[in-house]
Amino acid sequence: DVSPDASRPSAAAAEQPAAAAPRLEAAPVPDAKERARNRRAIPVLAALGGVAALALTAVVVVYGTAVPATPAAKSGSVSPVALPAGETVATCPGPARLLAGADAGTDPQFNPVSKDSTATVNSILLNGANGVIPGATLNPVGQGSPLNTLSPVPDAASANATAKPGAAPTKAIVSAGQGVSDQSVLRSNPVAGKPSAVNSIMSFTAKDGDLQGLAATNCQTPSNDIWLNGASTAVGRTGILVMTNASATSATVDLALYGDKGRIQAPGSQGLLIAPGTSRSVVLAGLASDATNLSVHVTSSGGPVSAVIQQSVLRGLVPGGVELIQPVSAPSTRAVITGVTTQNPAQAASLAANSGFQDASTALDVTVPGSSDAVMQVQVYGTGGQVSLPSGGVFTAKAGSVTELPLTGLPAGAYTIDVHAEASFTANVRVVTGTDHTKPIDFASAPASQPLSSGQLMVLPANANSSLVLGVPSGHAKVSLTPVAPDGSLKEAKTVDVSAATTVQVSPTQIAGGPVAGFIISSTGDPVYGAQLMTGIGLTGISVASIPDGVAAAQSVKVQVSY
Repeated sequence: DVSPDASRPSAAAAEQPAAAAPRLEAAPVPDAKERARNRRAIPVLAALGGVAALALTAVVVVYGTAVPATPAAKSGSVSPVALPAGETVATCPGPARLLAGADAGTDPQFNPVSKDSTATVNSILLNGANGVIPGATLNPVGQGSPLNTLSPVPDAASANATAKPGAAPTKAIVSAGQGVSDQSVLRSNPVAGKPSAVNSIMSFTAKDGDLQGLAATNCQTPSNDIWLNGASTAVGRTGILVMTNASATSATVDLALYGDKGRIQAPGSQGLLIAPGTSRSVVLAGLASDATNLSVHVTSSGGPVSAVIQQSVLRGLVPGGVELIQPVSAPSTRAVITGVTTQNPAQAASLAANSGFQDASTALDVTVPGSSDAVMQVQVYGTGGQVSLPSGGVFTAKAGSVTELPLTGLPAGAYTIDVHAEASFTANVRVVTGTDHTKPIDFASAPASQPLSSGQLMVLPANANSSLVLGVPSGHAKVSLTPVAPDGSLKEAKTVDVSAATTVQVSPTQIAGGPVAGFIISSTGDPVYGAQLMTGIGLTGISVASIPDGVAAAQSVKVQVSY
């Protein structure tokens, strides 16, 4: 039996009476056939996940002779079984592409992006606790030679060298500006018995064509359960769900779609097969047409997958922006979103007042997947403290639906949004940049994320300006930022204090004092949330990305054996 909670024995184990001492009696002399059966009666040991070997306590009686083993463990006791570290895998989305046409539910056909676009992957790889840089490559999703070898695989003696407990990284491999034309996969080997500390970010920019703007997101760890908020299939809006299976096992994917009017029953959204080493794209308008706000829940059986939504807007002949929508935190009764930025309220209101520009404004979207409505309470924290929403910040979100709360009227600046409810929900905030309705504008989708922890890697993209936005709903936190220089050297760490109910926006050059490729982020104190806010260079562009999780600690599974 596998116990999910080591501190509590299973009910069956708790109720099991203490085992009585075995009663030994002389066994009758077996005949030849029975002796053969006894020789074949070898205990079989079940392995958990193929990695754990367990010793069973037993008393074996053979031909009347008792062979006692070690005393049995108490009923309900559990033992941790260490799991070896595996390869780190992260899937990077490809560049945004213009939809040329497709039948509902089929893979779309794409036109070239534009005459002036770039798509690059930037990466940072840290050494392990034993001082060794692990092997890491950026690969095509399917078969093919590596696109980039960040670091060759070290020899076995170096890779398995004894790690120094608590040793901090001392050096890094930095790869900047690796051009990509499709999805790619970052693979890195474990070192010193722990997963690699590595992260990559894909950034796309276009200065012409219908997909003008900036879209950037961190490469994503595959999962069997993904929530994506912030899509739209209304007129002039195109959402394309791109799912990638980088594993060696086929994945069968089911999609659950939620819109403004409730759960959407979409034929063709179940049982989507994604073969190993392949990607599949689905035009969301073929499953849910004319949905102003759309959330997608992706569940996979078999191999884990990654998923993003390429969302774009075209208002007549004027490009309205492009974004790669990344996963949000799983449904919970609380969601915190930072990296939210607003424009001058008067200019923002003037832009949204134009025909077809109703969604060209900052707004909170919440999705309640359950069967009961939820009363949402929204608090907003700016650089100077808590700010009151003109709408009051309390609204009811319908069950099984996506509900939008406009965040108009906020002064220009950076904010953290804290949302509470009694029912579970997911959330994101739409952010807009640009004030002239006759010129291209851009938008971003800021996701709800988990609090910062330790050893997290923030990588700066090659073709955008970046800043780190931090928010603390309550209490006080300190965030340590260790700059990673373009040559891979680590600079002196700087500490940023974040007070309760405030938001802090940090410039990389302000912290590093010079060129920087990224940061190692660690936090102490009360929960603090962070996001990477990116803006275009020489174009109107904006994108928001969450900070990826840090290196996972050694994992173990607690196993209870009973007989």
